[in-house]
Amino acid sequence: MNKKKEIKKLALKLLEDAFEAAKKNVDKAIASGAVDTDSFDINSNPMLIPKSIAIAVLKNEADQFSAKGTSFEKQVAKDAKNIGYFL
Repeated sequence: MNKKKEIKKLALKLLEDAFEAAKKNVDKAIASGAVDTDSFDINSNPMLIPKSIAIAVLKNEADQFSAKGTSFEKQVAKDAKNIGYFL
């Protein structure tokens, strides 16, 4: 298998695992009390709270891959920033 295919395979596996973990965190976010769910109004800014939850959950998942505390932390941050310019 060539290197690009192997990288793609591993990246997709990481994303699949992260997505499963992220879905579990949605209930935690709603139950946390960090957002005022009583103020949710389907007729007025219906995506405000869901977007806030999605951002927090995705940020949490991204932090899991940051390599913090390892010798790879700077390289991962640099590569992720560079890749972000192309997405």
